[in-house]
Amino acid sequence: MKRSLVLINYRSASLAIDAIRTARASSSQPLQVVAVDNSPDASEASALCSIADVVIAAPRNLGYAGGINAGRRACDGDVIIVTNPDIRFGGNAIDALVDADAAVAGPALFWDEGYVWRLPPAELHTARQVASRALASRSRAWARARDRRRFFARVAFWSLAAPSRVRTLSGAVLAIKAKAFDDAQGFDERFQLYFEENDFLRRVAGDIVYVPAARCHHLYNQSAGESSASAALYAQSESQYLRKWGGGFAKQFERRRDSPVPPISTDRMHERGPRAFSGGVVIEASPLPTFETAAGHFATNLISDVPDDVWRVYRGDVLYLRAVDRRSGRVLESWAKARIPA
Repeated sequence: MKRSLVLINYRSASLAIDAIRTARASSSQPLQVVAVDNSPDASEASALCSIADVVIAAPRNLGYAGGINAGRRACDGDVIIVTNPDIRFGGNAIDALVDADAAVAGPALFWDEGYVWRLPPAELHTARQVASRALASRSRAWARARDRRRFFARVAFWSLAAPSRVRTLSGAVLAIKAKAFDDAQGFDERFQLYFEENDFLRRVAGDIVYVPAARCHHLYNQSAGESSASAALYAQSESQYLRKWGGGFAKQFERRRDSPVPPISTDRMHERGPRAFSGGVVIEASPLPTFETAAGHFATNLISDVPDDVWRVYRGDVLYLRAVDRRSGRVLESWAKARIPA
């Protein structure tokens, strides 16, 4: 099957060039590359001309959904791989995604260059999930039970070794059959940023498959722009998504982040250096003390710490870590790690 890559760029040309380079290397077949530049600076599009087959300089910021739709019109592939610029494709990753022969396929995403720290699975953001999160914001008991359930869900996802059907995937990288894309009428451009993949995956016909053999390094959250603008776009997209798919009523009962239930994982949290853990333990790291979202890896008698390459791209000043018993879900120890000033 012919393959096309659609990359959406926004002020990230240097990242995009590396993403395209690794994408070409991960495909044993010719890969048409279509780069859509949403940047206001014309030099961004110019920089991409040296490596992409087609460069579309958008007259305005089309957003991720709009950029994908614009790029699709220039594609001649039977499979369209859409990607952020902050992705590094591992060896044969695109081959593995195409070989899955699914309507939509997604790779295993890792936080580090060594493919040790796995990023959390995507969530569909259903009305039930929104209601559960709202309850957790008001009840410590519910928050603890929910945290344990979410931990087990992450471990189950991270443990998958063969292509598996799932309900949703991260929008950072999606391999979509052109027919499935067109039958779903593409992405809903009302979602300027965030939730566009959730909406698309709820509308697409056919199997949605997670492919663990397709490994990618995600330089997490490097291409979304300024944090304040991103937060506003997230809130706007979430509101639109909940109006479309349900959950808006439950959202009204969620406590604001500036008045949360006390964090559920910080009872014994302290700042210290890394230590060794035996097998059967999962180490998780999160920007949030509640571990609402978390990357993780399975400890194997190694000293557990966040790699330097993660710290280089992490935008916060503190990471929260914890060691969790894999079988029981019991938190064995929690600690915080602060960025070392340059």
